[in-house]
Amino acid sequence: MRLTTLARLGLVLLLALLSSACATSRGEMALGVPGAKQTYAEPTGDRVAVIEWVRDQRVFETDPRDPSIPSLKKGGDYVLDAEGRKRAIARKRNSYGMALGDILLEGDETVETLTRDLVTTGLQERGIRVLQADAQAPADAIRLRVDIKEFWAWFSPGFWSVSMEAKLRMDFEVVDPVGNRRFTVSAYGINKGQSGREANWRLAYDRAFEDYLVKQRDTFQREGL
Repeated sequence: MRLTTLARLGLVLLLALLSSACATSRGEMALGVPGAKQTYAEPTGDRVAVIEWVRDQRVFETDPRDPSIPSLKKGGDYVLDAEGRKRAIARKRNSYGMALGDILLEGDETVETLTRDLVTTGLQERGIRVLQADAQAPADAIRLRVDIKEFWAWFSPGFWSVSMEAKLRMDFEVVDPVGNRRFTVSAYGINKGQSGREANWRLAYDRAFEDYLVKQRDTFQREGL
């Protein structure tokens, strides 16, 4: 049965309303690090590393003009404490660029657990065994401390398509037999699509993670890890 012009218009308006309602609310999304291993190996190789901490050091603002600055949806029902903000990874916007709902990681995942996976993957790629922070480690183990400065995705409207962008920046402090040193690893990912669907956000993050792992690999090699 063919839809009348009025019925088709009504369907379009309904879909637009549903999409708008979704954009104004808080959403959740699962992310994963490519190639990440979920277990920590025992020290059987020559080189061992301990990630002493990964800390979320991002700064959230209330109404930032720059969409790449972390922010949360307003209202008492959406307030998050420091632990809750560790799950916040993006902010949705409408076609005029107005900030709407935010996006959190699903379950117990946080930017700290994902960053630990990124760092662990990079160390294991270089043949380094990674231990839990409280594990018994040899005296010459590499010790890393990681501060998360940027871990955020944002929406940019466009005439024919929209963009989801994601950026990462981690500050490292490393102590090993070579000495003490500090360095930073940054990465970026972008995905252009027709809507702010979850899959489009995830693809932006996937590309940022892939870029980060490449940059991290180069930095670890340069820094002698």
